[in-house]
Amino acid sequence: MTPEFLNSTLEHLYERTKEGKQHWNVEMKTSEYKEESEKPVVEADGKQWVVDECYTAYSCEEHGNEFVMITYENIETCGEEVRSTNMVFLPDPNVRYFDLDRLAQYAILPSQKLMETIHQLFTLLLSLQKEESAQVEWKISE
Repeated sequence: MTPEFLNSTLEHLYERTKEGKQHWNVEMKTSEYKEESEKPVVEADGKQWVVDECYTAYSCEEHGNEFVMITYENIETCGEEVRSTNMVFLPDPNVRYFDLDRLAQYAILPSQKLMETIHQLFTLLLSLQKEESAQVEWKISE
């Protein structure tokens, strides 16, 4: 699937979600809540960078088929400096690994437009969760 086709699919799912016609399961695994001393540190550019990782798996029924998308964000901080890398994967629906090596074969090169659409969807799903909508089921862990 091309980034453009994925973007179009997500825009369609976003609209269906806004209309109350789309149900989502979202599973997130993040290191954000760990103590800083427990997080990995990498050395680059002569600096020590503290690493946070976040995997998010989105799944829903789309045209009678299960749609699964996994996003990965690697956020590195050094003092006030922050740099991040984003990746998008479209694995087989039976593949729900939060492991970059296993997901690599399903990678989609994300465009800026695609990342914006994913962010809009994530924001919408969060707002539905705050409203305690039955449209979204969340599972969050470290």
